Amino acid sequence: MLPTWPRISAFAGIIIAIFMILVSIYFTPHFIKSHISPDGIIEKSETILIINGCRLLTAIIGILTLLLSIIRPNFFYSVTNVLAQRSLKERTEQITLGKSHFSNKVISLLCCIIILGSLLRFYGLDNQSLWNDELASQFKSNQTNLSEVINIGVRHDVHPPGYHILLYFVEKYIGDSESVLRLPSAISGALSIFIIFLLGVRLYSYKEGLIASMLIAVSWCPIFYSQEARSYSLLLLFSLLATYFWIVLIKALDEESKLSCYSTVGYIIFSIILCYLHYFGLYLIGLQGLATLLFFILKRKKLIPIILVYFIIVIFYVPWLPIFWEHLHKATIHITQPTTVTFIHYLKFLFNRSFVLVSIVLILFFLLFYVNLIIFIKLRKYRTTRALVLSADLFLLLWLVIPFAGVFIESILSVSVFTTRNLIISLPAAYLLLSRSMTQFHFSSRKLATVSIVIACFLLFHLIYVMNYYSKAHKGQFREAVSYIVEKDRVYKDSLIVGWAWNKSFFDYYFQRNCSNRRVDILAGRENDISLLANAIRLKSPKYIWYVSGHRVPDIGFINFLNKELALVVQKQFVGAKVWLFKNKVFYEDI
Repeated sequence: MLPTWPRISAFAGIIIAIFMILVSIYFTPHFIKSHISPDGIIEKSETILIINGCRLLTAIIGILTLLLSIIRPNFFYSVTNVLAQRSLKERTEQITLGKSHFSNKVISLLCCIIILGSLLRFYGLDNQSLWNDELASQFKSNQTNLSEVINIGVRHDVHPPGYHILLYFVEKYIGDSESVLRLPSAISGALSIFIIFLLGVRLYSYKEGLIASMLIAVSWCPIFYSQEARSYSLLLLFSLLATYFWIVLIKALDEESKLSCYSTVGYIIFSIILCYLHYFGLYLIGLQGLATLLFFILKRKKLIPIILVYFIIVIFYVPWLPIFWEHLHKATIHITQPTTVTFIHYLKFLFNRSFVLVSIVLILFFLLFYVNLIIFIKLRKYRTTRALVLSADLFLLLWLVIPFAGVFIESILSVSVFTTRNLIISLPAAYLLLSRSMTQFHFSSRKLATVSIVIACFLLFHLIYVMNYYSKAHKGQFREAVSYIVEKDRVYKDSLIVGWAWNKSFFDYYFQRNCSNRRVDILAGRENDISLLANAIRLKSPKYIWYVSGHRVPDIGFINFLNKELALVVQKQFVGAKVWLFKNKVFYEDI
């Protein structure tokens, strides 16, 4: 019988081989399905050829890995044992933040990464129309005072008021164009690049910090939400800030050091902001508080400052608790329940919605924790449970998995609250884990820089040419639909404008931006609204009727009524929106 570690090595190699073979079998149909346009034509056939090549290469590597694991079962162990020895030595010699000396080269690289990430976030900030959720943000914040922002804009929603209060001041003192409304998100996205670098240095070294900052600078997910007038980019930034100061507090308490007033106040302030930004921010702070209490439950002297810190946070959140209680009992019927493959879809969300990237990431994660297994069991680095729990790798794994698991269980057992964008609170953990996985190979600085640049170029290529991020509409085109009506309305005069969205102001915002005095006359789209539309046509007797929908699909019965009672002149399809022009049959003979 083989010794223990070669058997484990062979088993690990077989798992990786099977995973890669399954990826090669599953990926191409999945990719093709996701690239079929509404008319059934597959877009970018050359991209499909590239993916087929990747599929074949993945299958070959998987088969070779399987054969190698069977013929030389100790191969995988031999390689990872060397990595583990080097990793252990590196961790022993690791310099903590505050004692690190950043060379001019590191600072220059970080500045280049921040500049690149900022350009990707600020470029084309107004290229896309505001879509449904962004228009909702604009409406809720566009009130006469803060009291109305709370009572009219936020109270009937399921979000805390922090972001809408910020947007209220932006609209009041700067403006309400697309680029201005998205400006806070873009700034937050650029700042996140720097903060994740600091967090990477705090947990590991400047290498992991630079790679993580590079990943967050060029990846689709953080860029997309940096160009959206929603709270998610700020949620990411303050999750990073709160977690950074939380780690400082935990380490100070564990090392019997005196708590820094700067770090304590920083954690309290950023935690309060995070709780008021989004309920998933409150969820993250709650998890951090619970973890802190569990970790120091047997050390009563250390529980006193911990309880005091979270007591202050709760006190500042008390004014919002009554409305939070109301929101807690609101059902979110539009959110579907997660499934067994939801975690893979979550990772796809974090890594450019690419199954190939997710496959590579999972293999690297597997390698990282296999190395940690060797360190823990064979090399006995972590002699106590406390040392293991405080290890950066385990901390990041828990940060990635536990928020997901909690939401997953809640969504299965009760009301579904699972959306991938809300779990952006765990995005830094995934990027830092990938950064650590890359440095496990212990390349020279030059080789590691080369690999990082290649990955950054690949992510940029995927973002710009495969996802067509800057050249293709990927948000509901309310702006284009309204502009079409404004342009044609000069020809088709004497018209009634009927809209179908979650709020008529979503269209009216763009009528105003087009310097038009027209507005949506009535909001209708359900079969129950047929009588409302019929009465409006009878009373106003318009010659033409515009019907525009955005982010909502009208009932079939309602559309059948329009086609039956009115004469269709033209219809125009946009991304996430549609425009019809009908003529009143009273004037049919004039067509």
